[in-house]
Formats: sequence, C-alpha cells, structure tokens
Amino acid sequence: MYLISLYFDNQTEEVFQRYMIRTAEKTGNFYMLEHQIPPHLTIASCKGRKEEELIRALDACAGSWRAGMINWMVIGSFKPHVLFLMPVLNRYLHELCVSVNTAADELGGREGDRYRPFGWMPHVTIARTLTEQQMIMGFHVLQANFSPFSGMGTRIGLARSNPYQDIKMWKLPEN
Repeated sequence: MYLISLYFDNQTEEVFQRYMIRTAEKTGNFYMLEHQIPPHLTIASCKGRKEEELIRALDACAGSWRAGMINWMVIGSFKPHVLFLMPVLNRYLHELCVSVNTAADELGGREGDRYRPFGWMPHVTIARTLTEQQMIMGFHVLQANFSPFSGMGTRIGLARSNPYQDIKMWKLPEN
C-alpha cells in the first residue's frame, strides 16, 4: 500500500516528537519510535499501483500544492490501539485531500472511502499498537501535556507502508 502524507516544519515536527516520546516512555510502547515513523498526516492511500504511474500523477498536480497553516485542537483514539492528535479540518487540508485523491483516482481501481474527502478524519498518530492499559496511560499523558497549537504543512510525501519507507517528497512553496 502507498500512503500520501503531509509533513511539517521542524518546529511542528518537534512538538509531535515530544508527545510521541512522552507517550512511549509512560506506556512502554515504542512502536512509532522503533519503526522510525515520522509525524505525518495521511491524505490519501492507494493499493496495487505502479509506483512510476503514481509519481507521475502526483507530479502533475504538485504545482498547485502550497504550504499551509494547521491548528491541532483534539486528542483522540481509534479503538482498540491508536492515540492521535486531530487538527481542525480547514480549507487548506480539504483542498490538499481533494487534489491528491483526484490524482490517485485518475489511475483507476481505488476501492473504499478511506482518506477520501468527506470520508477522512485528519489526524497525526502519536502511538499505535497499544494495549487497553497503555491506551489509558497514553491518554492520561496527552491529557496532562497537550495544549492546542498551530504549525505548517511544508512537504507532501509518497511512502510505502509496512514497513514504512519514503519514496518521494515534494517541498511545498509558501503562499
């Protein structure tokens, strides 16, 4: 499977890394750190694509992408084992999601609504593969330490999942 994700400026990335490290230390679950999964916000996914075709499709629409401001406001969980921070779904995120999904859809054969506009819940995973007890501890860590913050989306990347591996990164010009 391929993931197309938004990555952040250094300051924002450091904020996420601090949350990931604190949560890992308190829960004993180091999955995100051990697998070197950087903070990212997935905006589309594709299965069974030829990598070169997908890169060409994304290259074709990359000229319309720009860096943009994002506001993180919510701590959340996907039961049974993921903790995340969720941003406000603003115009910037919606338009990126539409653009990237349109490019991927043009290749055909996509299935399901995962990560598609209006079928997508933007989030940045802080911890995953947590047990129920680790979920509770991790939530307490985030509850005690999280404050809403803003940051910039500065790059879009194409990666393979399982194991996570970057393929190509597009730097986003500022508005």
